[in-house]
Amino acid sequence: MRRLLCCLIAAVGLNAAEFKGAVPNIAGDGSGGFVVSYIDGNSFRFVSIRDDKVSSPREIAKGNLLVNRADFPSIAVNGKTMMTSWLTKNGHGSMIHAARSTDGGATWSAAKTPHPAMVSEFGFVSLDANGDAIWLDGRGLKGGVEGEGDMELHYAAFPFANDVAIDKRVCDCCQTAMAMTSDGPIVAYRDRSADELRDIAIVRRTKSGWTSPKLIHADGWKIAGCPVNGPQLDASGKRVAIAWFTAANDEPRVYAAFSSDTGATFSAPLRVDANKASGHVDVVLLSDASAVVTWVEVRGDKSIAFARRVNVATAALSGRGAAEGSGTHMSTPVELGDARGFPRIAVSKENVGVVWAADDRVHFKTIKLP
Repeated sequence: MRRLLCCLIAAVGLNAAEFKGAVPNIAGDGSGGFVVSYIDGNSFRFVSIRDDKVSSPREIAKGNLLVNRADFPSIAVNGKTMMTSWLTKNGHGSMIHAARSTDGGATWSAAKTPHPAMVSEFGFVSLDANGDAIWLDGRGLKGGVEGEGDMELHYAAFPFANDVAIDKRVCDCCQTAMAMTSDGPIVAYRDRSADELRDIAIVRRTKSGWTSPKLIHADGWKIAGCPVNGPQLDASGKRVAIAWFTAANDEPRVYAAFSSDTGATFSAPLRVDANKASGHVDVVLLSDASAVVTWVEVRGDKSIAFARRVNVATAALSGRGAAEGSGTHMSTPVELGDARGFPRIAVSKENVGVVWAADDRVHFKTIKLP
């Protein structure tokens, strides 16, 4: 995965595909291809993509699906083992469903729900192929309505015999993130203080259990409502990368930070956006210890997805503060295309794949690496 910078500039768009659908997500298949989940009508499906060839779709679930461009299905792949989650409507609220396949998606287990069967808001799931899952849990909302009571962050492992609350007060509708380090899972989410500071926090599961929530950086974003703009994580061994959006002091920006000790400590944040960021971030780590960050910026009446490579080592060691950043640690931002919702990125062997929705179509591009 070396020499990514030149490939980002030269190869974006060489391999591309699009098809009818909405709210896509993506996972690498480990052998150079990708698995993309999406909703088409009342059917939750997935396809396999290698180069620009898209397989025939396979159905995971159908009927009563909740299609929400911010709270979309999750998918994780490890060899032939796949985990996925989706939402259905439940009164004025929603319910989470998750299923596992051990034969590459040919068949699926019975769907399981990790929370009580009640009318409230449940969703924003992050999971891995082993079955670990986190989600925003609305059992503490009064009448099941956001704004009355507190949204919680919960964890359980499939098939969800038991769950645990790992934070009792979090932002109501920002995406969650989870990655697996060599020491166990690390989780990121938008926290919510008593005076409405909504900065990004992490928790880790160690041998002693879940750690207490800890802010990645004190951005100081005070906002009365949920910005619907959560963080994203990736991990490899002891290395962790995180990306997030903040508009503290009325200055929208996208940050990234890095850890070499499974998330116990992080580097100073590095600003990665070019200008007029609206967030909707994602991040992946590459085998050469660099990272790729994606985000969305406003250009006139359009929302444009961008990608940028970050040299993790020099960024972490630079000593530069969050407000300064430095182009010397990053490639030139590369425009991916007009995007609606939340673009998602994944790595599969030597390939980087990006997927997003626009105009009732799922758009996919690969970045070919030498």
